[in-house]
Amino acid sequence: MEAGFAPGDSLVLFVDQTASAENIVTQIGAAKAGVSIVTFDEKESADALEHALASTKAKGLIFSPDSQVTDSETRADLVNSLAPELSKMYPGQALNLAKFPSLKHIVQTGHNAMRGVNKFRDLPVYARPTISSRQIPTNEPMFTSHVALQGGQKVAEFTSGEMVDYATELWDSYLNMTKTNEHAIQPVFMSADLETPFGFASLLACTSNLKKVFIPASFNMSKMLKSVPRQHSTFLICDEDFFNLEVPPAK
Repeated sequence: MEAGFAPGDSLVLFVDQTASAENIVTQIGAAKAGVSIVTFDEKESADALEHALASTKAKGLIFSPDSQVTDSETRADLVNSLAPELSKMYPGQALNLAKFPSLKHIVQTGHNAMRGVNKFRDLPVYARPTISSRQIPTNEPMFTSHVALQGGQKVAEFTSGEMVDYATELWDSYLNMTKTNEHAIQPVFMSADLETPFGFASLLACTSNLKKVFIPASFNMSKMLKSVPRQHSTFLICDEDFFNLEVPPAK
């Protein structure tokens, strides 16, 4: 996590599913530091983003700038409309936003420069503890790990301890079979939304038990299904919407 966060701070996650690496690194880093991840369902709504930032007094925002919310607008447009001060700022400059006084860090997962916003790829620091002055705070089981908003209301909240218990239950009840018999060699094919508690807990369950996970680069159904035979996966983790899709008629 970027320096300046402390246990109890909130970080709004507004990341496209295809940016899975940034999504995973952000959530694991936040969990390690005791920082609360805030997610919301209405990705195309500026009002929903504004509510998520304001109601949680978020200290950070990580978003995918190029993801389309309408035919003519992207997530970067939503962020700029809510924080017009960014147009006169530079990456690394201290934020002082009228609508969001608590917001101190805005990070984007794209590759093009954006005023007042840091690039995710520029932030990670790889250094041995002996030569780095940065330290990650110690997490505690009672710290809030994930908060899910929907329709302007909090619909779910997990502490770090509850998230670990959830991951343990998933592994003990279902995912442990991926290390035996026909599932042992192939990676778990995972198409679940990583921003949901189910998605993150499933990933946490697999990785903490040294089980390889394959996450597709595209969530286009046609492209994704082509990856299944290439991976030879025999175990699938997916969201309810994926599970309930009707099979199209055979040609």
